[in-house]
Amino acid sequence: MNRRLLSLIAASAIVIAACSGAAASPALTDPRLILANTTTSLQNLKSVHFKVAISGSINSAALTGGSSNTSPAPDASAANLDLSGTTLEGDVDVTDSSGQVAVNVPALLALSANVIEVGGIAYIKTSLSGPQYSKLDTSALTGALPLPSLGLGGSPGPAEASAMISAVQAELAKLPAPTKLADETVNGQDCYHVQEKVASSDIPEASGLLGDASGTLTVDLWTQKSDLRPSRVVILIDAASLGNVSVTVDLTNYDAALTIAAPPPDQVSDQPFSIPGFTP
Repeated sequence: MNRRLLSLIAASAIVIAACSGAAASPALTDPRLILANTTTSLQNLKSVHFKVAISGSINSAALTGGSSNTSPAPDASAANLDLSGTTLEGDVDVTDSSGQVAVNVPALLALSANVIEVGGIAYIKTSLSGPQYSKLDTSALTGALPLPSLGLGGSPGPAEASAMISAVQAELAKLPAPTKLADETVNGQDCYHVQEKVASSDIPEASGLLGDASGTLTVDLWTQKSDLRPSRVVILIDAASLGNVSVTVDLTNYDAALTIAAPPPDQVSDQPFSIPGFTP
């Protein structure tokens, strides 16, 4: 065979090998290993976009400390708080310790809210408190607002992050064995699907969340095969007489560059943050 032809074939083979990249990693089949790797994959998280949808209903008497065993009111359904349509969507910048979220809770007087957290200060604007933002120290946010804080206390160092991940993995190891279900495509990503079912009897400490002994918690996790980061988490809580809640969390745009800034001064009120009927 002509030497030039041999050289051309060899060169072509090198190009094809280079374009095809390294051999694909073997597929994971152990659900516990998938969960462990998913937890570890978040260690160097820089940013993420999240979207949360909540549905179901909870016993409002339980929220106020009342007993669900008391005689029902003439309209028993009035005791249930319908969570349908509740959404949260926003971004978290772990590197810059900042975030933003838009919240809608139709069941709470059609409440909508926008929260921006920058430099340890939360700027909050709600449909019940007027068109301007109010400032609130992040440490006081959870106690003052009946919505979850962005929870940004700064990006942990490598040692602290490793300890946190080890603690999470240790708690996962205490749960019943998870199940690996069929792989699926979620948010445009090829994903592993792992499911964990937990009963009240498995975690006595969760009795307040799961109600009586018949309460169950089911968590479905879809993990991206490309980087083992979570793409979707669905949490189903069957708390018997306390209610039933479904929470779907979609996570996208990992490590995208974000610019989260405080609102302009003319959009920020000098008055302290408050919601009539909810805060002092």
